[in-house]
Amino acid sequence: MDNNQANSGGFAFTKQQIAAVLSTGEGKELLALLSQDGGAALKSCAQALSSGDTQRAQALIAPLLQSDKARELLAKINEKA
Repeated sequence: MDNNQANSGGFAFTKQQIAAVLSTGEGKELLALLSQDGGAALKSCAQALSSGDTQRAQALIAPLLQSDKARELLAKINEKA
């Protein structure tokens, strides 16, 4: 995998694609929501992904994405994609 890609569950995204999503209003709001614990879960998820442990990454991030607000933001982001 090249350094400009993040691999998650078989889906590869470039750093530029991730940055583009996170620079939107919805992306910033989602990032803030995911960082409510000081970013600990998000950092642990990133570490798991970088070591290739996608199951652990999914387990770490899943609870944060279960709120109504997170689902709403993800739906808006997906609509724009």
